[in-house]
Amino acid sequence: METRVGPIFLAVAMLLVAAGAEDLMSTVKLLQEQVTALLDHRQEDYNALEGSLKQSMEKNTELLVLRNEIKQLRKEMASLRNYGPGIPSSSTGNEAKNERLRLRWLGGAVAELQTELAEVLRTRNASEELAERARLRSEIELLRGDVAGVGRAVRDLGGRLARLEAGLGTLRLDVVAINERVGQLSRTCSDVNSQLSTMQIEVKSIKCEECRPSRNTKLDDSSLLKNEIGQRQIEGDDVRGDRQQQLLLHQTRHVYSRLPATVHRLDERVNKLEHKIGVVSRKRALLEKRLAYRENVSKRVRILEELGRDLTERLRNVSEESAASSRFGESAVRMFESLEALEERLLSNQSETKRELARLDVNAARKAAELSLTREELGNLKRAVQALSVSASKLQEKSDGQQSAIGRLNESVGRLDLAGSIARAANATRELEHVEDEYRLMVDALPGNCEKRDGLSLLAPGPGAPLLAACRKGWIVIGRRTDGTVDFDRSWNDYATGFGSPINEFWAGNEALHRLSRDNCTRLRIELNDIEGNYWIANYESFAVESEENGYRLRISGFSGNATDAMSYQNNMAFSAKDRDMDISTTDCAANYHGGWWFSHCQHANLNGRYSLGLTWYRSDINQWMAVASTELSVQRKQQCL
Repeated sequence: METRVGPIFLAVAMLLVAAGAEDLMSTVKLLQEQVTALLDHRQEDYNALEGSLKQSMEKNTELLVLRNEIKQLRKEMASLRNYGPGIPSSSTGNEAKNERLRLRWLGGAVAELQTELAEVLRTRNASEELAERARLRSEIELLRGDVAGVGRAVRDLGGRLARLEAGLGTLRLDVVAINERVGQLSRTCSDVNSQLSTMQIEVKSIKCEECRPSRNTKLDDSSLLKNEIGQRQIEGDDVRGDRQQQLLLHQTRHVYSRLPATVHRLDERVNKLEHKIGVVSRKRALLEKRLAYRENVSKRVRILEELGRDLTERLRNVSEESAASSRFGESAVRMFESLEALEERLLSNQSETKRELARLDVNAARKAAELSLTREELGNLKRAVQALSVSASKLQEKSDGQQSAIGRLNESVGRLDLAGSIARAANATRELEHVEDEYRLMVDALPGNCEKRDGLSLLAPGPGAPLLAACRKGWIVIGRRTDGTVDFDRSWNDYATGFGSPINEFWAGNEALHRLSRDNCTRLRIELNDIEGNYWIANYESFAVESEENGYRLRISGFSGNATDAMSYQNNMAFSAKDRDMDISTTDCAANYHGGWWFSHCQHANLNGRYSLGLTWYRSDINQWMAVASTELSVQRKQQCL
């Protein structure tokens, strides 16, 4: 049984190794073809990307249209200026005033167009840069994934090669065992041959002995018969001679009776020897076949060793190609960087754009002047607030003085005239009440909302200190995101009191939101601009923020607008900041998204996250996230509550 298992296992192992070698060769060829096709495809994508960048830089129709409009307006202004000196002296002052107003209006229109042009350029550059960076990141990630796949395939090939080498080692051990077995069989065959020759000699000797007793037996029988006849005819022979003849006859008969059994045993031994001779001959033939098979196995082992060396060489080639592909990926990244540098140089070298920017400097100066006026107004308002705070502190000091005076009066009530002391105390109380009435009148004179107001204003929405709010067309702006200049990854206290500047990015403060909406008479408006320049709006008829004891919980309902109702996912949620996790998710949403918000699991809308990571608004109509470039949140009191 052992002699059959070894060759069968060896044959199966040889077949598996041959099949594995063929599969390995086909896999290596397939990987080489895939790597070549991948590199060609990436080169085509890079060429197409470079062409699209050049076309987008050359064909900017919106910019050309705006430039043509600006040129046309300049021509009209020049014609009007040329027409101005030619007005006859009989023209009235009203016509000259109308011309000046028309020129002023045209100047304002030109300024607005220049502002819109600058905004379009900024938006377009930002959106194109974001889209291009996203495409570059996706291409680089794909290339990295392909390189990683090639590396994994190379590692798999190395593992398969190691398994093949282990199989070759096993085959070598099997060949050594077969050689030992062949030696044992050779020795066994020689022993059997010697035993066979010995048995043949014994058989020949036994056959000779069988022939001799048979002849002797026949002679003895005839002599015995003759002796018996002689004994009957001759009477009176010697009694001793008769006994010897009888004994000899008895021995002869005994030998003759044992002869068939001896012959049968000899026949059985002869049959066994013939069977052993047949077995030995078959084993000898099998041994000769195994010797031939061993030579064949040795040849196949040499072939497999050559194949292993070939596979090792090809594996090294594949590793070199993988390294070359990674170097190509790095060169592609450098090419993208060079393209970005080229784009920047093209933008910086556009002389016409520079001339337009030079002309727009005048408008920038005007805006700077307006900004300085706004800052002065803001400074005046701050000074007014400081004056109010100073007056309040003075009132507090006066009140403290009054209290101390009242204390002193109480101490000296026994020594002074009781009536005079009471009169002075009453005068001090009336003076204190008068100061408090003046402060209350000043606060009551402040408006409670932004109705018919625009710009920065002090508001008094109910009891409490006045609020400095940014009014815009009757709405109170409570939050704004435009360019990411303000860090919104703030603590709970910062979000409670507010941060930023109302003329830039800011958050009014959760406490201010609670004061503005605690009587359930406030509506909310959210204005959005995505990175593609589309305008979206979401209105909520009911908006309220609860107190700090309730975690500034959001209450919102009554949606309308062309945007989707993404804020309803945050309804009834408490406010979360990076140092206070109030959401119902297993993760810390405020820490993960770097901004405070009314998080749930975590959010469908997040307008306070890190600007570089992207502000998001979930569009349920297309089941995708919308990337927000700028946003503004405003509140307004309902008409029935005014």
